[in-house]
Amino acid sequence: MPAIGDFEYGFEASGVEQYLSDIKSEYLDKAKERVEDISGIQTCCENEWEGKARDNFISNLQKDSQHVGEQFDALYSILCSEINSLQAAMANKDEALIEAD
Repeated sequence: MPAIGDFEYGFEASGVEQYLSDIKSEYLDKAKERVEDISGIQTCCENEWEGKARDNFISNLQKDSQHVGEQFDALYSILCSEINSLQAAMANKDEALIEAD
């Protein structure tokens, strides 16, 4: 935990960046990787199922898993925008909180 003198605007700006980075690397990237990895399902389908329906199912599953992964990226961008907006509002509030004489 940084000392109060290390804060820039009543909050630690670099901490916000680290927080966002941690969310991405620790949660979203891992979730995206797991959602997009359909290898277990694909192997099971290929071992136990034959026909065009199987091929269509696997193809649709691949597309859907990629779409969900892309949504993680889009949601992360929205989260960054919202947090950066909040950070900017806090900085503006801090600057105008007490006027110098």
